[in-house]
Amino acid sequence: MTTADGIFGLPQDSGPMAMFYNAELFEEHDIDVPTTWDDYVAAGKALHEADPDVYMANDDGGYSGFGMSMIWQAGGRPFQTDGESVSIDLQDEGSVRWADMWNQLLQSGSLAAIPGGTEEWGKAMGDGTIATVPAGGWFAGLLAGAAPDGAGKWRVAPMPTYDGGDAVGAEQGGSGQAVLEQSDNKALAAGFLRWLNTSETSVGIVMDAGGFPTTLAQLEAPDFLGVENDYFGGQKINEVLVDAAKSVPTGWEYLPWQAQANATYADTVGKVYLDEGDINSGLQAWQDENVSYGQGQGFSVNE
Repeated sequence: MTTADGIFGLPQDSGPMAMFYNAELFEEHDIDVPTTWDDYVAAGKALHEADPDVYMANDDGGYSGFGMSMIWQAGGRPFQTDGESVSIDLQDEGSVRWADMWNQLLQSGSLAAIPGGTEEWGKAMGDGTIATVPAGGWFAGLLAGAAPDGAGKWRVAPMPTYDGGDAVGAEQGGSGQAVLEQSDNKALAAGFLRWLNTSETSVGIVMDAGGFPTTLAQLEAPDFLGVENDYFGGQKINEVLVDAAKSVPTGWEYLPWQAQANATYADTVGKVYLDEGDINSGLQAWQDENVSYGQGQGFSVNE
């Protein structure tokens, strides 16, 4: 965890993205598991046309973390910060690449407007309503807990790419800790955080709770890589997820006021989902909101 040239915190878990998919659905409809986003769009349309009750993914436009991670994976770098100067371009090449691709699913009715984490969502994940979920590595544990009826049906694959070339990933979620300036004993707090995020005992607790590790000792451990996950039909899913962690490109930045930005995503980007409109127009509206807010907070914001 860095800012400018300094380290300000230690990561505790991460969320390298992969494509979780219902293998049973693809086999039933004789559709290949997609490896490119063009194939993904085509598969989504084919599944929904074959069975109108099946959707390629669920996305109601309310979760900024998903949109940002997809832009990251598409090569977008819309946020750049240098001190009090911030630039925002949610129509850079990668942002448009993702929006244009995802528009095809939205406008063809291939996306289920089901909010993630709800009871309805858990049922849909288990009964074959939703075919895929691009998500961080932590999703494996969440899926198994929320959709027990999906056991044995789901598998994990690398994220599709735009050009069919080498794997390209992104991070979705993750967590870390930092020592605050107000701390009465910074050295003790820093020592605790070092133990918390490097000790086999504490890291093991995080992993047992479904967190995906950031420490090389765990990522490279044969016992971790070789686990056969019963929920995913005995697949060694950690091999896929560790490879995904290695394919995350650098250079991504969040806004200094990211929490506020997250709060306005559904009212801008999410709004276009209501009438299956153009995600690009939602991204532009989200940019306008962030430019206005940033300037109001005293930042110099460039578009």
